[in-house]
This record gives sequence, C-alpha cells and structure tokens, in this order.
Amino acid sequence: MTELGFECKIKPWTILTEEQIEDIHQSTLRVLWETGVKMESDWALGFFKSHGCEVDSDSSRVRFPADLVEGCLAQVPSTFKVEARDPDRSLIFGGNRLHFSHGSGMETIDLDTFELRPPTRSEYADAIRVLDALPSISMLGCYPYFGYEGVPPVMAILEGVALKMRYSSKYQTTCYTEDCEIFNIQMAQAVGVEIMGAVTSSSPLSWNEGAVNSARRMIEAGFPIVTIDGCIMGGTGPATAAGSIVVSNAEHLAIVVLAQLLNPGQRMLIGHFSVPMNMATGSLAFGRIGASISNAIWNQLWRHYGVPCGNGSPAYVASKTIDYQAGYEKGIAGLSSALSGVNHLLLHFAVSAEISAHPLQAVLDDDIAGMIGRMIAGEEVSEATLAVDVIGEVGPVPGHFLETKHTLKWWRKEQFMPKSADQLTYPVWVDRGKKTAMDLARERLEKILSTHQPAALSASQEDGIERVLADARSYYRNRDRL
Repeated sequence: MTELGFECKIKPWTILTEEQIEDIHQSTLRVLWETGVKMESDWALGFFKSHGCEVDSDSSRVRFPADLVEGCLAQVPSTFKVEARDPDRSLIFGGNRLHFSHGSGMETIDLDTFELRPPTRSEYADAIRVLDALPSISMLGCYPYFGYEGVPPVMAILEGVALKMRYSSKYQTTCYTEDCEIFNIQMAQAVGVEIMGAVTSSSPLSWNEGAVNSARRMIEAGFPIVTIDGCIMGGTGPATAAGSIVVSNAEHLAIVVLAQLLNPGQRMLIGHFSVPMNMATGSLAFGRIGASISNAIWNQLWRHYGVPCGNGSPAYVASKTIDYQAGYEKGIAGLSSALSGVNHLLLHFAVSAEISAHPLQAVLDDDIAGMIGRMIAGEEVSEATLAVDVIGEVGPVPGHFLETKHTLKWWRKEQFMPKSADQLTYPVWVDRGKKTAMDLARERLEKILSTHQPAALSASQEDGIERVLADARSYYRNRDRL
C-alpha cells in the first residue's frame, strides 16, 4: 500500500491547557447525564435502555451514565485502515497522518460570470476525474455536487456514489437520506470495496431516525462511520467556542456509545463542522476565524481521547468567487486545522459556502494543501542538513551552493513547488502573456481532463452497480418518491 496523505512531524499546536480540556470533557459528561440527547428512533431508545441508560420515551430523551460513555470511548480504535478499490489508495486514519478531502456545492458556476447552474452528468463525472487526479486528495467526500441535471432528487446521492465508483479508484465517504444507505452498501458490496458512512447530528443534542438507521446499517455491514456535527455558534449552540464544543461533543459521544455497544472496536472518524452565526444577518459565518479556533480546540480534545478526528469547515468560505478572499479563508482555516493535529480535512472544490463548487477551485486548493503538507512535515536537523562540511568547502564570497551535490540532493525535499502559482520574474511574466494563477490553473485543469483516465470498473462491477440502481428506483417508485 502506498501511504497517501501527509505525516505531521511537528508537535501539534495546543490552544488550551490539559486542565481546560478535562473541563470540557467533564462538562460533556454532565450534559449527557443531566440533559441527555434526543434519539428519534424507537429502536435506539430500547437499545440504550437495555444497556443501562435512562430513557424517557415521551421526550425520546436518553441520559448516559458517565462510566458507560468513557468505557465505550476507550474502545474506539486510535488508528484504523480502510480499503480502496485500488489497494495502493487504501488509507490509514489516526495517529499523525493527515488526509485531505473536498467540500461540495449545490450547483456549479460559470467561470466568467460566477452565476449558478446545475451541473450536467458529464460535468459531475469530470469533477470526480479531477478530484481523482489531484495528488493532495486522499479520498472522495460524500458528493462533489448535490445532484445533476435530470436526476430525481431521491436518486441524487445514489447516482453520485455510482459515478464516484466509476470515475475514481480512491476511497469514498457516502451520505444518506430516505434509506439510500441501503443501496450505497449494496453498490460497495457489488464492486468489492469499502465505504465510510457519514451520519450527521441535528444540533442541539439530537439525532434523527434516518441518521440512527444509517449508522446501524453501516456498522452491521462492517463499514466504518464518520459522525458529523453542525453546531452553529450563537444559533444551535452557545456563542462561545467552549460551550458549542460541549454540545457537539455530547452529540458525538452518544453515537460512540451506540456504535461501540453494537460492535466493540467499531472504526470511527469524528468530524467537526461548527461555524459562528453572523449576528448581523442570521446567516452562517463561513470563513471566520472563530471556526478555526473551534477546530483547534476540537482537534486537541479528540487527540486527548486518542480517536481520529476531522474538520469540515475549512472547505467552505464566504467569498462568492474564486478570488483572494477565498484563498486566505481556506488557507488560514486549513493551516490552523493541520497544525492542531487533525486527521481528515475538507479543503478542496467548494467555491461559496455549500452553494457552489468547481474543479478549478480544487486545482488551486491543491497548492494550498501541498504547502500545508510541507509545513507539518517539519524540518530535519541532522549532520546532513546542518551541512557544516559543505559550508566549509564553499566558504565565503565568491563561493555559492548552487552546484553542490548537497543542493542537488536536498532542494526538492526542502521546497514545495506549487503547480498553479505564478513563479516567474516580472519581465519573464510580461513576456509570456501575464498569466495569473487562475490562468495557470485553467491550463492544469484542461490537461487533467484531457489526459487523466481512472481505472475502469470490470463488466461484472458495472452490472452490479446498474442492478442496485435499478432496485433503488423500484424501491422509491413503490413509495411514490420517484
């Protein structure tokens, strides 16, 4: 297996003391026992009651004993492997490894006007091919777009999962709605791959029946799950980062208990997606530094627990175009998460919040990810890198190091070379047509689309996918959803 992602070789940035982290943990345990978590699932209520939780069926409220929570938390693997269609693209989650994935958008954009429109099926497939080609992306997310022209909404996730399987051999996360995880699981089994099932809480302190059912089905199928919160600071959670993290943490730990009781040692990734509310407008304040602070605390907390964690908000920015604002919002958020020791990070592809996305943005984001990867790789200090003997050989001016074997050996390792940024001197830049980063990214995008062809599925795998999609259409047709 080729090891994808980036290794963090530096000491992770900590924003709180260990005492403060313990305060958050103890506060979470209080909320889980005194307030509880709403579970909109009769099955889950009965399941938790049978394992020692206090259950109020009238309010669907479950209260969790602290010893049960901590016992289940201790069973979550600190690292785990997931199998991709291409064995060389299988992944290890946890420890000091960082894997980049991508955000999503409801629609694509016109690059000249930035007006929104639904992508075509071909554009959806092209987006997947680009994400497959970019070296900094370890895995595919739930969806690049929320659907495409002509696809019925109830089939949008399933058709997207099928396209990801057809146009990428990278590992993928899948989402759920209206029982579609049943068919996601069947497609993965037909192709012979693993998937990671995403389940999302309903803040504050609630899990709906669809999320509970999806988690249960994924666990019973033997697949890992990623739990994702969505606490809005000042809206569905306290305005303070610490308070909103207590809410999110309680939500996650409730599903940790569920998962570990169902399957001790269940593979889990804990995903944090919390942003402040814009108090002037009531909208979500994407791109704000408050989200980065929340992510840094979250990553420190879950490193303390020894459980793999992820951050989703860095992919989503307030900027409406592919511009300077988008760059600094993604760059600062992504770097903050990486420096604080996150294991899974959404960064690429999304243009404006969750409204729009485009492969050109992903190509530009590939450079940001590469720079972040270089930063967390740290710096080797050894006899070879200190280069005292080489310094002695070169000596003072007019000596130089350009032609030394040491420079030839080390410069590529030391320097990250961006692929879309302009690196020319000003006179050469003028002479070559004054190309901007956007121009260079367009050229790279066109080259990827003209040359990159992911490994095709076998005929039997294709047949398996088509059979499952046909079954799904029949399922929804019988329920008047199609």
